[in-house]
Amino acid sequence: MGNKSKKNSSGKIFRDIFLISFLSAFSGFMLGLLFAPQSGRNFRKYLSSLFKEMVDRSKFAVVEARVKAEEILEKSREKVEKAASRLSEDANDTEDDQ
Repeated sequence: MGNKSKKNSSGKIFRDIFLISFLSAFSGFMLGLLFAPQSGRNFRKYLSSLFKEMVDRSKFAVVEARVKAEEILEKSREKVEKAASRLSEDANDTEDDQ
């Protein structure tokens, strides 16, 4: 029972440390935005361009993933067709032997 209590307290400590670290990082990010050396308009343009770049990269990644998935699907279909034809041939051979 003491071992279980030790596990729960160490898990709680880890969770608390993670939460504090996350909140500290988020606070630092927000303070950085607040005291940024650029004007609000320039900073918004910069953020907008970063966001557009991320969207473009995401679209490209989706297209790449789709192409790769289609290639894998086609290869899988070919393998299934080969296996099915072999099974069909084997079935025909066993019928002929009987």
